[in-house]
Amino acid sequence: MSIFVPSMIGYLLGSMLPAYFLTRLILGIDIRSVGTFHAGTTNVFRVAGLWPAVVTAFYDTTKGILAIQISRAMGYPDWASYLSGLCAVVGHVYPFYLQFRGGKGAATTVGLLLFFLWHTWLKLPMRMLLPDLLILLSMVLTIFWISRKGDVVGIFVLPALEVVLWLRMGAKIWFAEVLIGILLYINLKNIVERKLIQFSGDVRKWRILIRPVSILLIFLGFNMGRNSFLLLTGIVLGIFFLMDVIRLMSRRVGSFFHEEMNFKLFKEVERKKISSMTLFLLGVLLTFLLFEKNIAVVSGCFLILGDLSAKVIGMSFGKRKFFEKTLEGSLAHLVVSIYVAYIAYIMNLMSLHVGFVGAITATICEILPLSIDDNVSVPIFSALTMSLWKIL
Repeated sequence: MSIFVPSMIGYLLGSMLPAYFLTRLILGIDIRSVGTFHAGTTNVFRVAGLWPAVVTAFYDTTKGILAIQISRAMGYPDWASYLSGLCAVVGHVYPFYLQFRGGKGAATTVGLLLFFLWHTWLKLPMRMLLPDLLILLSMVLTIFWISRKGDVVGIFVLPALEVVLWLRMGAKIWFAEVLIGILLYINLKNIVERKLIQFSGDVRKWRILIRPVSILLIFLGFNMGRNSFLLLTGIVLGIFFLMDVIRLMSRRVGSFFHEEMNFKLFKEVERKKISSMTLFLLGVLLTFLLFEKNIAVVSGCFLILGDLSAKVIGMSFGKRKFFEKTLEGSLAHLVVSIYVAYIAYIMNLMSLHVGFVGAITATICEILPLSIDDNVSVPIFSALTMSLWKIL
């Protein structure tokens, strides 16, 4: 069956931009030449007022859905109808009659995502759906209260939503994954353009941005045999520790890493101490060595995702000092750790109350100015607490 017709239906519906036509009609201007230079609802509201913005928001949000429904009414299968909806996003961003420069496509993508969720995820039994909604809503409210920025909320909540959908419905969510990917790209682009997230002090940006990749180490710990994983982690730890020892003992090597090397591998505060990269590997190794696999996996996720959230939010939006941290960063750590505990519960790794106790412990360890580095204290103490709570 040809996909040309549904694709063109979606593209043509998407390329119709009320933002452009209404501002041309009312003010005689090109909406893309004023304000934020985008043919979107927010810019229309600022330039032309409320009712043109309402019309724009309504059509931009529903035109992808309209494309799906028309394609279905013409007898096309679901996958072709969903493709028609995606083409509506393409048409919105690249309208042929405006030199292929339209809006960002966020409203159309959100409309499609809500449509998909309404017809799939929201039909789950209430015993599953209600806790899913509560966990995600707690994340939305917390991050929005802290940042007041929808794009920042998106980079936290959209991946969280995708994981929940995957665990509930598996491969059937391919359409939602595409939409979430589009929205994440838009969110990240806005964050970079508007400089919504700031890295301050001696922070190495690449070390924060690469932190989510370290979740692969926890994934290996979950899927590999215990002895093989401990051996692998021990070897990597040994390499990093040896690098630290040589750097600390040799002034020449230390000078190379901290002063001569263009790519700054170590932070300035690590000039005379073991690096946090080594301590992270040590924390993971000890946790998997001392505790059962499921508990070690969840504790490792508390460390990686909780610490990442605390740093990003604390540096950019932290205003209230809390010990040596910020209240905002610690709240982000807590809500993300609770989410991790909930995912562990869905995956049958542990009971919900055990995971929540671990999440609270991990956050307390991150907050308190302990003599033990967070990279070691967070996974060890949260794992210990969960182990004891499980026995009790």
